[in-house]
Amino acid sequence: MNGSMSSLCPSPDDDRLSNLPVALKQTILDLVPVRDAARTCILSKAWRETWTMRSCLVLNKLFYLQVISNKNEEAEQLSAFSSALDKIFAVQTGPMVDTEIYIPPKLESHHIHHWIQHLTEKDVEVFRLDNAENDACLVPSVFFDFAKLKVLEIDKWILSPPPESRCFSNLVSVDLIRVSISAPVSFRAQLQDLELRICNGIKHLVFTNINNLKRLYMVHSPEIDWRWLEKANGLEQLTLVLTPADFHKSKSVSLIRLLSNSPGLSVLFIHGSLLEILGGPHTMRTHATRMVNLKILNLCSVSFKLFRIANGLSLIRCLPNLQILLVKLDFNVTSSNHIISIIESHLESQSRKDAVLDNLTTVQISGLVGLRAELLFSKILLASSPSLEDMFLSFRTDVSYPNEILRIKQEFSKLPRKSQKAELLWCN
Repeated sequence: MNGSMSSLCPSPDDDRLSNLPVALKQTILDLVPVRDAARTCILSKAWRETWTMRSCLVLNKLFYLQVISNKNEEAEQLSAFSSALDKIFAVQTGPMVDTEIYIPPKLESHHIHHWIQHLTEKDVEVFRLDNAENDACLVPSVFFDFAKLKVLEIDKWILSPPPESRCFSNLVSVDLIRVSISAPVSFRAQLQDLELRICNGIKHLVFTNINNLKRLYMVHSPEIDWRWLEKANGLEQLTLVLTPADFHKSKSVSLIRLLSNSPGLSVLFIHGSLLEILGGPHTMRTHATRMVNLKILNLCSVSFKLFRIANGLSLIRCLPNLQILLVKLDFNVTSSNHIISIIESHLESQSRKDAVLDNLTTVQISGLVGLRAELLFSKILLASSPSLEDMFLSFRTDVSYPNEILRIKQEFSKLPRKSQKAELLWCN
């Protein structure tokens, strides 16, 4: 009896949790929040030091809120947060490859300087620094001492690197949010992904080689010299939410020519205001037809202006291999009868043209308000797309009268379709 009972009691050598391979334990700890990872030190001696070799540190706002959950005074909260980070950094023995830090309001700058200085010695490759809830301030000078940085995401900072800084020479992915750039920032051939959101001083960006850039996302970030983009031959995804003025100030860059010079471009997201500067039908046919790899087109905020609607439709028709089309309409129902009549007449004339979108399979149109121009626009697409399978339709949020919604749906259901498989799917 005693022998059988003792066989059921595990010996220290049978502690499977402690005997897990170190690499597996580190993988497990990288998947849980920092506070939970630290608590594993009580499991056994084998786990006591494992969490200090954690390669991923997410010290984000959620972590901050957990640290200060039982603190009421602001000074007490800031002290608890800064002390927590000091302790975490002090015990980390391995390389902190992936690190994210949230900067709470009113945190003294010497803490930030100290943490970044510590990280520059830890082989950081991925770094996110969130200053979103503070006024923009200058990044500490030690920030530019990172030697192995590959992925960078910063929010609400001022970048002013010292001359000949090589901090960004290995960057593969960059996401700058509400960043002001006051001195030259150089990117090298490794750069593949660049996001610029509400940034100033973009004119200071320097690209020594941009052949490997695959994705460019630009939102309200003017002053860029578009000529360097002409060399981005490997570009695959492009998002532009800018104003026509941003191009007029850029030494008369032709947007449609710029787009057609990227032979690998497969995804294009463009704000409706930029449709005005694409040029006429002849220019569109000359350049857009060269965009043979473009499969997904997203037209955002297409307002009730003739140039935007006409150029948008011309662009759609000139893309030989377009498969997915997304259009967000921003039509103004208070437009004058004269403007409405002009736009409707143009769309009527376009519906009589024999243009075929052979490869278009999916269309999504959002922001419908019940104008006849919307019906005509959809009619053109349905009548020109022999491979169309789904057209997703949705109303603008202020369209709520059931009778009006029913009327619009009935009118759409009567539209002729070139594809026998085409379905109209209404979304909430």
